[in-house]
Amino acid sequence: MKKIINLLIIATLLVSCSEEFLDRQPEDALSTGAFYNNPSEIKAGLMACYSPYQNIYSRSEVPQYLEIISDDAKDVLWQSNDYLFKKNTGNSRPNFWRDHYKVIVNSNNIINIIENYTPLNSSEEELVKVYKGEAKFLRALAYFNLVRLYGDVPKIVERLDDPTKAIGIGRTSATEIYNSVIIPDLEAAIADCLKKGDAGLQGEEARATKGAAMTILGKVYLTLKNHSKAEEVLKRLIVSKEAGEYSLLSDFSQIHKMDNKFNDESIFEINYNASLGQPNFLFKWMTNENGYLYGIASGGGPVIMFNLMEDFVEDNDWIGEPDWTRYNATLDSGLLEGGSPELQPWPKKFTPETSTLAQYNITGTDYNYMVTRYADALLMYGEALVGNNKASEALPYFNMVRERAGLNGLTVDQLDIDRILHERRLELAFEGHRYFDLVRTDKAVEKISWALMTIVGYDARIFTTEPIEEYQLLLPIPVGEIQKDASLNQNPGY
Repeated sequence: MKKIINLLIIATLLVSCSEEFLDRQPEDALSTGAFYNNPSEIKAGLMACYSPYQNIYSRSEVPQYLEIISDDAKDVLWQSNDYLFKKNTGNSRPNFWRDHYKVIVNSNNIINIIENYTPLNSSEEELVKVYKGEAKFLRALAYFNLVRLYGDVPKIVERLDDPTKAIGIGRTSATEIYNSVIIPDLEAAIADCLKKGDAGLQGEEARATKGAAMTILGKVYLTLKNHSKAEEVLKRLIVSKEAGEYSLLSDFSQIHKMDNKFNDESIFEINYNASLGQPNFLFKWMTNENGYLYGIASGGGPVIMFNLMEDFVEDNDWIGEPDWTRYNATLDSGLLEGGSPELQPWPKKFTPETSTLAQYNITGTDYNYMVTRYADALLMYGEALVGNNKASEALPYFNMVRERAGLNGLTVDQLDIDRILHERRLELAFEGHRYFDLVRTDKAVEKISWALMTIVGYDARIFTTEPIEEYQLLLPIPVGEIQKDASLNQNPGY
């Protein structure tokens, strides 16, 4: 921690700002000693709170990790410690820790700067209030990711002019992090951020909004199993429309297109721009084998598990009908030369046309990464209503999502947690939700163990015969952080 914060403090941030907010070469360190004279310079400082997310959600970081440890994907060799849930202290992903704390420290500093800035007029006062709301959203999202990945983590919410103050505070319980940081920060962001479609966001749609804060707060309450609070906040988004207008796109395949950023369904997405040095290589999570088919042999990401393919296309009484619309937009498949005689599926979301992959293998793409979108909010709202014994009220929200995919509607008696997880799995595949959904519904050990231990289709290579251990659901605390700060104890089991 000390090393991280030292790096943040000695770094400097350009304080010029333009209309290309968050669409420029990122600067991810905010100098605590910088002097901010006006809202424009504060806005430039806010960029240092956003930019680490381009690392966090890049190809080999959080998105790929969450797929490998879910029951949706396999890693290249099908036997890594992450995939088999045999992690040790060498699998702590210290880059996750480092990048999220960059967001947190930078957000703390810009919040403090805003609190000590005296606006010249009401217009300036309103501007800096919005920037403070965005910084609090970004800090809340970073902490939300950290507690879901690591459990208890150090609570740092003050400006750190002296980095030694971060040493010795130990780990704060996840419960306190939720109650004293994540929830209050998201509530503040709901109050102060702009709505989707506000003029102040024109050309700057990558900024956090009221809708983003409401959606993440709804997810927080579902994680805490507080269905009443989740229903309350998501109702404000979906029914009362307090955060502006959101709607499902009519064509599922258009949601993630490079030329369709910040569309009507988008709630919060991480912006990438290859021409400005911010490329997205998420398509490279296909493996070397199928990568050879398209001239991107340097792939090396996870392979889709066959049981996910079957969830899309198998026609039985529980599923009801093949889900071809979402399948075709989510997966590609083929027969590999010299390989299995059965189709092998792999991710297609965030992937350009196959004829262009060789080109993008060099330059990267402009695909954004959607942290959350309206379909996620609708499904969460339906889940919250079911959790509050309001299944009949929940039904329309599940069916809105299904009918967009060309599927028949569900009935009330079908709305149990397994069906809800199934609907979320197919709608949101490869968008970073499945693993956290399984953990928060206490289904992770059951579902992931089954996937690891069961031969399905061509999947004949099973490398474990024992269910995963629950302690493995959290990452170990990075050893380097413990060596720097003896007050950081390791997670049980490691």
